[in-house]
Amino acid sequence: MQVRLSRRKLLGLGVGLVGVSRGQAPLEPQGVFPIGVASGDPSPDGVVLWTRVAPEAFRPGEPIVVEVCESPEFLEPQGGLIETGFGPETDYTVRADLDGQLEPGRGYFYRFIYRGVTSPIGRTRTLHPPGTMPERLRLGLITCQEFGSGYYGALAHLAREELDAVIHLGDFIYEYSGDPRYRRERFLGRAFRLPSGSYLAVNLADYRALYRAYRSDPFLQQALAAHPWVFLWDDHEFANDTYWDPTTHAPGAPDHPFQGQPERLKKLRLEANQAWTEYVPARIVYDPMANEPHRQMSQYRRLAFGDLLELFVTDTRSYRSPHPCGEGGFGQRQFATCSAQMSPSQTMLGAEQYRWLAENLMQSPAKWRGLTSAVMFSPLRSGDLTLNTDGWDGYAAERQALLNAWARAGVHNLVVLSGDLHSALASQVSPTFKPGEPWLGAEFMAPSLTSPGPAETLRRLAFWPGNAFLEQANPHLNFFDGDINGYAVLEVTPEAVRYELYWVDKTQNRPDAPKRLARKLRYRPGRGLEAG
Repeated sequence: MQVRLSRRKLLGLGVGLVGVSRGQAPLEPQGVFPIGVASGDPSPDGVVLWTRVAPEAFRPGEPIVVEVCESPEFLEPQGGLIETGFGPETDYTVRADLDGQLEPGRGYFYRFIYRGVTSPIGRTRTLHPPGTMPERLRLGLITCQEFGSGYYGALAHLAREELDAVIHLGDFIYEYSGDPRYRRERFLGRAFRLPSGSYLAVNLADYRALYRAYRSDPFLQQALAAHPWVFLWDDHEFANDTYWDPTTHAPGAPDHPFQGQPERLKKLRLEANQAWTEYVPARIVYDPMANEPHRQMSQYRRLAFGDLLELFVTDTRSYRSPHPCGEGGFGQRQFATCSAQMSPSQTMLGAEQYRWLAENLMQSPAKWRGLTSAVMFSPLRSGDLTLNTDGWDGYAAERQALLNAWARAGVHNLVVLSGDLHSALASQVSPTFKPGEPWLGAEFMAPSLTSPGPAETLRRLAFWPGNAFLEQANPHLNFFDGDINGYAVLEVTPEAVRYELYWVDKTQNRPDAPKRLARKLRYRPGRGLEAG
């Protein structure tokens, strides 16, 4: 909701008072705001702020206050009351959309106050307005943070980075805990049970519990409080390898026990959508009364960082066709080649989102045009075998149509940001991905934060060909790393885009977990990818 701020000190609202009755112990911040604060989807004059109040501290009718200030001391805060939409119906999560309330291109501190108790302080930033050209922009890139597959030391490092925003490229949660089909628990303190007793989410309570478990991590709380975030949706926010089945007009989820039960899957998707909107601070279209997933939530959107970068945030899961070669596991959903991959009827984006992306990206006046795709955009092959049919390779005709349209328009400043593959890479983007063609831009993939990479997974199956082999088999790749966990930083200037890739040891549950710079590249139009 939008909260009207005013330049005043919020006198008479209980600020600074300890909300306790006689004989009770004072409330502590951790007892009221146990999973911290966050901000998301900044605009030139606003941002979405978020927190959650502990159910034990909640009192019906008790207002919650939000304060925003340019100084951490909050000497002259702007503030307002959040009066509605807060309680058990939102799992006690609180959202305040301040769009139109702040000044452009500035840093702010914010906090919530409930029953006289102040939340942790967060930092956020608004975007530079249209018509301005920032000298530099720094974006953190992360993805795939399976809770049981490692610790979040990388997020402690990310919290200390100098960033304008963090782009989360999907899989903020995984829909399971202790799923025996995937892997056993080997990181102390990372196991938890879902309310349903199932090993994967089967209702709204399960999805809510997953978000609470992930957000209980102190390093994730630090990173969420340190920067504004932009979130994408991938499959594990709902179910593994999900797609949209036009024959049943419902989601498909080939690994979920509800597969083959379209009405149950449709209801579950509505519940996954609801939990995402409760726990993710994003400015999207959401209708809580809708009974069809596409009408309930639409999350593709665009953010302009002045005239330097326009970022097109896409949804590559909600509208996509079924996998072209079948739903029979790795041999069909990942490692497969079939004629249906090039079928014009295969869509990754759906007709409406496709038109939105093709036309608006082509017409963007920004110095750099950014495409965020939860899944890999460039091809990944070994001879005639496709190695990532779950990515854009499974929807190659639609990808080719986009590339052709952008090539005709003379696009040369495209920056694709992707995730999902639990790897890091940089790739030439050109009309057919063949060496010697004019570049449209470059793709940079964020490594998984903790989720096991293909090297770890496929070595167990004696099927890992190696990073060097994949680079050689795909000449458009500058590099490929299927062993790495960590994060990346994208630095954008009018002249170049720089990509810094950091490995962080996920086995160390420490804020100073070992870290090293694994790769540093830059892309310049006319010169392509080069070291530095």
